[in-house]
Amino acid sequence: MSFIHLIQNKCPKCHKGQVFRAKSLFTFRPTAMQNECSQCHHNFSKEPGFYWGAMYVSYGLATAEMALVYLCCIALGTNALDFINLVVCIAVVLILFPFNFRMARLLWLYLFTNVIES
Repeated sequence: MSFIHLIQNKCPKCHKGQVFRAKSLFTFRPTAMQNECSQCHHNFSKEPGFYWGAMYVSYGLATAEMALVYLCCIALGTNALDFINLVVCIAVVLILFPFNFRMARLLWLYLFTNVIES
């Protein structure tokens, strides 16, 4: 799995076409996935319910982000059981939700493209 192609929103098979209609993963506008790659015509919809597993990846990303934000809050000198830490962690996860959604789907697609194609 190429991390650079993943961040660039590229097809996991040919690394040329876009998986999402928006080119950047860091946009806050809602975006839809392409049905297939514009270059190699690789199908991004493997089967019904294929992306349900991406929910677990999204959960892991959000948990890691919350842990990092919490550690940053503690390093900045806030109390360990402070309500502000909770609010800041939730705000960061809500702000990063569009990124997490796209990244989780891309990771899931990258993880299972070579397994299913072989």
